[in-house]
Amino acid sequence: MKKLIDIVKKLRSPGGCPWDRKQTHASLSHYTLEEAWEVIDEIENGRVNDSLKEELGDLLLQIVLHAEIASEEGRFDLDDVVDAISEKMVHRHPHVFESNNKKLNDKELRQQWNALKSNEKPGKTIWDSHIKGAPSLMNALTISKKAAGMGFDWKTAWDVLSKVEEELEEIRQEMKDENVKKIEEEIGDLLFTITNLARFYKINPEIALKKGNDKFMKRFESVEEEIKKAKKSGKDLTLEQMEHHWQQTKSS
Repeated sequence: MKKLIDIVKKLRSPGGCPWDRKQTHASLSHYTLEEAWEVIDEIENGRVNDSLKEELGDLLLQIVLHAEIASEEGRFDLDDVVDAISEKMVHRHPHVFESNNKKLNDKELRQQWNALKSNEKPGKTIWDSHIKGAPSLMNALTISKKAAGMGFDWKTAWDVLSKVEEELEEIRQEMKDENVKKIEEEIGDLLFTITNLARFYKINPEIALKKGNDKFMKRFESVEEEIKKAKKSGKDLTLEQMEHHWQQTKSS
């Protein structure tokens, strides 16, 4: 770790790299998020050896950069970051670190974690972990978990599916009236409910959507090739022809 810290200090020094020297917490925020998603991408695609090691290193670099910027401004350094998270982990795992440790099931562990977390920051509401800048699907998952943790939840996944169907019907009704504002509202309700359905199966909706995006792009590549071939011969594919190629891709 010291090796990386020394490298970052040199990059940020007066004789270092101009790009690294001008970076701030704000300017690095995009890169930090990007590196986190690249780590997730490696894991989701089963690339958990050298490629994951490399992406974890890129993410670690972002953390060290943020800590170095804070250190230069006299606020905290990487040691403080490590001390803070270490203290937090010990505090939130009394069943492991206290002498009278006891075995807890998953439900008891979640309840203990939430209770200890709320006691660390008294006066805050359950929604304080809602991150305004985070993807909305991620926040929907956080919000629904919080509500469920307080007992406000469906009994089964089938109950959630019934709610999904109800939300779809409400969209149909608003579409008949062509009320765009209400359609937007109902689509939001539908997405939130689908997020809850994902939660019941311990599926991260953000990752599920990412996989859906990847699947669509991969399948559409063959359709795109057919469109390009048609254009070279001075033709345009009809929607029906594109749908035909799409179905062929799905079945292959």
